[in-house]
Amino acid sequence: MKSKKPLKPGNKILVKSFAGPDVYVILKKRYIVSESKHKLGVDGWEAQIKDDKEVERLRKAGVPYEKGGLPSVWVFDWQII
Repeated sequence: MKSKKPLKPGNKILVKSFAGPDVYVILKKRYIVSESKHKLGVDGWEAQIKDDKEVERLRKAGVPYEKGGLPSVWVFDWQII
């Protein structure tokens, strides 16, 4: 079920990953196609994984993240749980 609170940069949210496990990310920057100059892509968020445990869960699911890194990721709106 999606959150009813408006999302904003700095929020920690749970998202459904393509690799399988749900992971927490910190929202960084919102992107809305209709408000962009080029009108390309899909609505979503630039985000960052902020917990080594989340990165490790994704690594175990086959995502080639390096140990000790906290990667930036793209979150589609439909991935937000």
